[in-house]
Amino acid sequence: MNPFISHLENIVGDRLRFNEPLSQFSHYAVGGPARYVVEAKTSEEVEALVAAAQEHHVPWVVLGGGTNILPSDHGFDGLVIRMANRSVQLDAANARVTAEAGALASSVARKTADAGLSGLEWAISLPGTMGGAVRGNAGCFGGEVKDTFLHAWVLDPNTGKMSERKRAWFKFGYRESRVKHESGIVLRATFQLIERPVEETKEKVNYVLNCRLTSQPKNAKCAGCAFKNFEYERGDEIKKLRGEVADIPQNFIDQKRIPAGWLIERADLKGTRVGGAYISEEHGNFLINDGTATADHIAQLIALVKTRVRDRFGIQLQEEVQYIGWN
Repeated sequence: MNPFISHLENIVGDRLRFNEPLSQFSHYAVGGPARYVVEAKTSEEVEALVAAAQEHHVPWVVLGGGTNILPSDHGFDGLVIRMANRSVQLDAANARVTAEAGALASSVARKTADAGLSGLEWAISLPGTMGGAVRGNAGCFGGEVKDTFLHAWVLDPNTGKMSERKRAWFKFGYRESRVKHESGIVLRATFQLIERPVEETKEKVNYVLNCRLTSQPKNAKCAGCAFKNFEYERGDEIKKLRGEVADIPQNFIDQKRIPAGWLIERADLKGTRVGGAYISEEHGNFLINDGTATADHIAQLIALVKTRVRDRFGIQLQEEVQYIGWN
């Protein structure tokens, strides 16, 4: 028997799967087969699986909720580790919550709100996991991970060592963190919240849910916002945009952040289609699979948007997706 397969089976038993289509794990519902797929139910399993892949020189990738990923139509010739470590522990006395990487962000938001702990209500609208949220400093509706983040346990796959890392180590930025550009894996994270009346925290949750329902596509094969909003430091960076658009909202200028969806709409790209992938008419930053799209269709649509926005406004958008299995 293949020694790598034997090693994996020693760790997870009959939970090892072969040639599973990545489309079932991606919110875009695209992607070819992964050679090996495992659901890791504990942080210890994640450590052991990564160590096995490293030892046998097998490519590997960790997946959370399947948002912000674009798997290739050809699949992934390696090990896919799906985070299924979903424990959430409340420390009411200190107004803290510790969530494992595989815990759904929406579940953590709901659980903390129900306990009268405020600070993560915005996350009720996130479709992904807490590990992915920390990795990308996820945020929406006025909140971000970094706002309440305290510390996390991070696995270094090169050494096999797990270390506690404080907020400063992560170097959080807009949809950025240190682990997004290094090889570390977030295993669990702790957040410092604030005690509030339960009625207040639940009201905030319901407000965010209502905002999402009225501003974003519903029941669509979509991975959330496809592009980062454009941040700038100098006025000359939006010189061409000012020449094309006379009525740039003042709050965009004050914040030095131009929403990607607004740019896409102003470039007249809503409804634009490549194969089975198209830009939502409701929200310009949402790319949708109509059920017939391939990963290549979505990749081509991303490239088209970037080119059109750059050519018209002189702004280079950056996609939020992680490409998996693309050569």
